[in-house]
Amino acid sequence: MKKFDLLKVSFIVRSDKKQSGVSPVLMMLSIDGRRAYISTGHKVQVSDWDSSNGKFIGGSAKIRTLNEFLDRMRMDVIRIYNEMNSRLEDITVDELRKALKGENERRSKTLVEVCKIYNSSFEKLVGIEIGEITFKRYATFAKKVEDFMKLKMGIKDIPLENIKYSFGLEYDHYLKSEVKLHQNTLVKYIQYLNRVLDYAVKYEWLDKNVLFGYKCPVKETKREYLTADELQRIVDKEIKVIRLQEVRDCFVFCCYTGYAYKDAANLTPDHIGTGINGSKWIYTSRQKNDNVSNVPLLDQAMEIIEKYADHPDCVSKNKLLPMKSNQKLNAYLKELADICEITKPMTMHIARHTFATTVLLSNGVSMEATSKMLGHSSLKTTQIYGKILETRVGSEMEMLKAKLSTGKKSDQKREAK
Repeated sequence: MKKFDLLKVSFIVRSDKKQSGVSPVLMMLSIDGRRAYISTGHKVQVSDWDSSNGKFIGGSAKIRTLNEFLDRMRMDVIRIYNEMNSRLEDITVDELRKALKGENERRSKTLVEVCKIYNSSFEKLVGIEIGEITFKRYATFAKKVEDFMKLKMGIKDIPLENIKYSFGLEYDHYLKSEVKLHQNTLVKYIQYLNRVLDYAVKYEWLDKNVLFGYKCPVKETKREYLTADELQRIVDKEIKVIRLQEVRDCFVFCCYTGYAYKDAANLTPDHIGTGINGSKWIYTSRQKNDNVSNVPLLDQAMEIIEKYADHPDCVSKNKLLPMKSNQKLNAYLKELADICEITKPMTMHIARHTFATTVLLSNGVSMEATSKMLGHSSLKTTQIYGKILETRVGSEMEMLKAKLSTGKKSDQKREAK
């Protein structure tokens, strides 16, 4: 619960610091019995000071100006105190003194303020270094930090220098227990907070990022994909409903190109070109991260493109495929899974996983080439697909067994001689 600290502001003369007949005038701050002193920059003879009211004695224009200066100092300290009080649970007299003296000017930024500055700087890089979808997440990340401080800490904002390691711990716990985020989604929220603090350090608004090295591990998830048998079952299935035919073809196209829904929906005939090997390729970039995702067209994908070349929707919208909304496609895919007797959760994204595993890696395509076609930023992302290929592990072990068996037989023949 927020503690109520009573601030007292008064002005005194330090007669024990008297030099050349005048003494310095100080502003005295008192919070919870603790005191701090700030110089006003003025000096006065003790006889010209009203110690009861804490002001200069006299009615001249100069004296009125000096007393008005003291009144402004008093108002400034009350204003700054109220601003700090709206953000902090407890205010110490030393923190208030630093804020008033300007010692904290370099690092006076708050977390919400820096989040806004950080997001604003990256907004200018949309389409240059980051995608629009990625940038939109930044606003979501920042809002979640604000919600956490308001709901769990009872404050609207917090000065950067007041952020402790425990802030990260409590935020992590809030995202898990209150917001119910999946561990891997939670990691992105923590990463954003860390980036903002690193940003503040670089601009010297903060001495160090107290959350540097904060442990928030990614949980390995199971990535569903269709086996070669399941994919062929969908391809061979006779479907009379036009709507489901189109859904099946769009899905199969993604299974043989690896494009996510948004990327496939944006493809036009202009994206098709002739590659260095004389075959047709799709040349484009992923909308998610703007990474190049050029894919040579396999026969299965090319046949689907040719099938819909004259489709009314494709012609009018200048698209390769008659793609419906992602929501509708995923709903219809459940229907397609039922009639093809597939129990896996059929979505458009499972097509991308199928391309990586069943179509590429299972058929000996290198991890590097797979990563390039998928448009991944890091090979580590692609290696996730390699981990789930039990069939590939099994086939490679069979090859090893055969090799070892051949070597053993050769040794036995040499011994027999």
